[in-house]
Amino acid sequence: MNQEISMKAPVAPKVAHEIVQHGVTRMDDYHWLRDKNWQKFIAGDLDFDNPAVLDYIQSENAYKDEWMKDYKDVEETLYGEVLSRIKEDDESWPVKEGGFFYYSREEKGKDYSILCRRRGSRDAVEEVYFDINKEAEGKELYIFGASGTNLQQTHFAYSFNLTGSMERTVRVRDLETGQDLDWEFANSTGSFLWHDNEHLYIVERDESGRGRDVYKVNIHKGTAEKQLIFSKPEEYDSMFLSLSRTNDREYFMIHLDSGSTHVVYVAGRDSDQFEKFAVGENDVSFSLEHYKGDFYILTNQGGANDFKVMKCPAAPEMTVAQDKWGQEKWTQEKWAQENWQLFIPEQKDLCLSSIHFYSHFLIIERKNNQKVLDEVAVMDMDSGTLSTLSMPDEAYCLDFYGDWDHQATVVRLDYDSPISPNTVFELNLENGALTEVYRKEVPNFNASLYEVKREFALARDGEQVPMTIIHKKGTKLDAGNKAMVYAYGSYGYGMSAGFSSPKFSLIDRGFVYAIAHIRGGDDKGYNWYLNGKMQHKMNTFNDFIDCCEHLVQRGYSAKGQIAINGGSAGGLLMGAVTNMRPDLFGCVVADVAFVDVINTISDASLPLTAPEWEEWGNPITSKADFDYISGYSPYDNVEAKDYPAMLYNSGISDEQVTYWEPTKMVAKLRALKTDDNPLILNMKMHAGHAGASKRYEWIEDTAFDYAFILKCFDK
Repeated sequence: MNQEISMKAPVAPKVAHEIVQHGVTRMDDYHWLRDKNWQKFIAGDLDFDNPAVLDYIQSENAYKDEWMKDYKDVEETLYGEVLSRIKEDDESWPVKEGGFFYYSREEKGKDYSILCRRRGSRDAVEEVYFDINKEAEGKELYIFGASGTNLQQTHFAYSFNLTGSMERTVRVRDLETGQDLDWEFANSTGSFLWHDNEHLYIVERDESGRGRDVYKVNIHKGTAEKQLIFSKPEEYDSMFLSLSRTNDREYFMIHLDSGSTHVVYVAGRDSDQFEKFAVGENDVSFSLEHYKGDFYILTNQGGANDFKVMKCPAAPEMTVAQDKWGQEKWTQEKWAQENWQLFIPEQKDLCLSSIHFYSHFLIIERKNNQKVLDEVAVMDMDSGTLSTLSMPDEAYCLDFYGDWDHQATVVRLDYDSPISPNTVFELNLENGALTEVYRKEVPNFNASLYEVKREFALARDGEQVPMTIIHKKGTKLDAGNKAMVYAYGSYGYGMSAGFSSPKFSLIDRGFVYAIAHIRGGDDKGYNWYLNGKMQHKMNTFNDFIDCCEHLVQRGYSAKGQIAINGGSAGGLLMGAVTNMRPDLFGCVVADVAFVDVINTISDASLPLTAPEWEEWGNPITSKADFDYISGYSPYDNVEAKDYPAMLYNSGISDEQVTYWEPTKMVAKLRALKTDDNPLILNMKMHAGHAGASKRYEWIEDTAFDYAFILKCFDK
């Protein structure tokens, strides 16, 4: 691994930059790597104000290429392996909407999906209505975003981005002519909904990127006559704005969200007047469905953190009185929470995640916290009977897809597991029959060669932390094994135990692959999330380390033989645990890593900072938050000591984790670390937070990462 290469590792100059905060003075010698023109990069214009910043990044990329050049043949082998497990000419299971069957397909040699439909039956003539490959021609990056047809299936709305930022442009295509209408809505957040057959609700971005205004656009008149129907109140300025609707399309919702606050506004389908429905603070949330004149509210109100379902009239009978000035007013709040009725009580360790109505059935998606497995429960609203659907596997992912028609009695479920590719089931709600209708074909893959286990690592505070472990059958518990451990652990996003074919290139080489379901995600319910945020954030990092120690204690691997990977807030995890226990890991791959934590969320000028204060704390106003975050912020805790081999992947146009965070981290690590292990910065110059958008480029990136891991272990 410690090969001789002709090029020396780049060394970034130090430029003194003093920061004083809560009486504490910090020196940030690499602050200069934040170019003044960084906002131009997000828009795809790489116009550097300081040429030295570009020179340094280019030197890091050149060093990356030089260090990896002797493993080019390994990269090519890995590329071929990953590609061999992808059916290049493939198509999805059709979904019926109106009188059409919609599906997508991929063609060998093409980077993007082709969207198709058939009129009347699955055997009708194919109609290609949107070929993403044609839209992406000549573009370095093409991110295809949200999309959907109107009820009459005559027009198709879609969003896209060309730089890697969160901005989206919305267009509408006439499905009869195959041509886009002669207008576009630029600078959208990408959140939009069909209001009816001729109108769209679209959220416009503001300078913060969080969205402030909702416009109604007549697709035949375009944006020149767009109608403003909602503006975010000033007191909610720091919150993200998005749209949703009830399954029966009777009501539309505007959601305002930040780290711990949730506000819901509601409007009927015949009205554009959105009224405030509920405000949830201190991690209280609400989601709504509608059935026969009532709202059904999924909420953790009142400390019910495994969630309950409440109900109230959607249009309650209200009395009106006159105030002392003669103005009419409601005698009580329209949807006063004290008038809500309990419909389904909280049931401990069965955490409800979503509800949907189809025909006279209520479908409940939930997590079994003890088993850490997905379940679907079906309630007959006429009889009150409840049935539960789960899968027999030790670890799996079960998602309710539903149906386009809210009166349907046969609905779709998507299932996969670490060794079972995507499978589509149809569930008959009337009789409970479950029928497999589609199983994705994965070439050169034999599930019988592998074993999946669900184990629990004992955390230092006594909690049982779930782990999903995959390895080849017959693998001996041997300290000589290499391991690969993946995790995220933030924002309540649990890591699914789903299928991903690339990882088998490591497993086939003897790696034990593990997913650590650590606190900060919702893998064991909402409390699992709450116990991994704010002043409990250290649980996230400790859980991960304890999971890796579990692998060592159980004989799956040994100290120094473990590769680890995470992205974004998972990249923060990578940086934090590497500072805490560098001896435990042999290789670290950190993607778009949020590592300059204390500086980033102390900078209110950054567009995404304010909502982060409710996830991590506010180091600007709180000395306690400042001290706590300073204790784990990876950039601030780099020390002069030995570190494992490290690869930091990033994108210059990343708006969510700006490019300078991993760039500064690498610069500081290289100046302080006392070992000869490789430290690589891979800065993609035409990418954002999501990385590559092209199918074959994504495979190249995976092959590069795996080649780095194998080289670090001399394999």
